Amino acid sequence: MRIRLDAVSPGKKVKVIMVEGGVRCRQCLGEMGVYPGETLQVIRSAPFAGPIMVETNGSRFMLGRGMAAKIIVEEMD
Repeated sequence: MRIRLDAVSPGKKVKVIMVEGGVRCRQCLGEMGVYPGETLQVIRSAPFAGPIMVETNGSRFMLGRGMAAKIIVEEMD
């Protein structure tokens, strides 16, 4: 089932299916290691529309809800 990254619960691993948004958005996310086919794990999700902490390839970074909503993912088992 495909969902947006901002809807993923902490602790879940997901596979990036598609990144929506403009060229600059996709470029910025790509520089952080977020691109189709990559595996991400949601570490923490701040309350009240706060940022989301994500881990990929041993690196952790924060994404704003707006940016996370542009990342379409699929939950992994």
